[in-house]
Amino acid sequence: MDCEQLAPLYEEYALGVLEGEERAEMEAHLARHCPHCIPGIEKARWVVAQLAHASPEAQPPASLKGKILDAAQSSGKLSEFAKAAPSSRAVFPVWALAAAAALALLTGYSIRQMGNQSAQLASLRQQMKIAMLQNKALQDQLEVSRQIAYVMTSPDSMTLKLMPKDKNMPMVHAYLHPHMGVAITAEQMPSMPAARTLQLWFLSKAGKPMSIAIFHPDPQGQIAVIAPVNMPRNEIAALAVTEEPAGGSPQPTSNPAWMAQVN
Repeated sequence: MDCEQLAPLYEEYALGVLEGEERAEMEAHLARHCPHCIPGIEKARWVVAQLAHASPEAQPPASLKGKILDAAQSSGKLSEFAKAAPSSRAVFPVWALAAAAALALLTGYSIRQMGNQSAQLASLRQQMKIAMLQNKALQDQLEVSRQIAYVMTSPDSMTLKLMPKDKNMPMVHAYLHPHMGVAITAEQMPSMPAARTLQLWFLSKAGKPMSIAIFHPDPQGQIAVIAPVNMPRNEIAALAVTEEPAGGSPQPTSNPAWMAQVN
């Protein structure tokens, strides 16, 4: 055994309760004048000595002896135990109280360490979960950006400019692809309250609006959205964006704030 393996046994050796191969290993190690273990043992002995001074002899209750004798009798070892048992006026030796105190200290320390490690592990798991969610969100955003770039640059896409009803609002750009969907982009958009959202509609030639997507500008005022085309392009008369309650509406509840003619 090396110094690191022996270090947890210093207190047991100092208390005199270390036995068997571990005690032999410790004594052989100390015989080699180990510069690490010898100071460790000395420190452990000092701690034990302080515990001994702090633990006066105590008179055990009379009922304790009876319980011990009953337990020994039930195991068939009463005769051996009776020979070694002290009289009713005997007291616990100091070293036994010191050993118990040392064991209590070590147990308390171990429990605290386990509690700290459990808290650290829980915190680490929470951080890993957050990091995984952030990574998933980033991957999803990258995939959306890739699809938008493909639709914007495809020669099969129709480019549309959704003009704002309010001239102080920025223009919204749309790129309509027959298979990949419709990409919506805009910049310098004003922020919106959480209770409101923007909703994109296809207006059919029959005049019936069909909801395509709901979206919000990001904190930088940018919009980058892609949505499927669920209406044949030759039936789409216009694209429109309205402001709706959070979650969107089955039918527009306000006049279009942006609009572009398709056919």
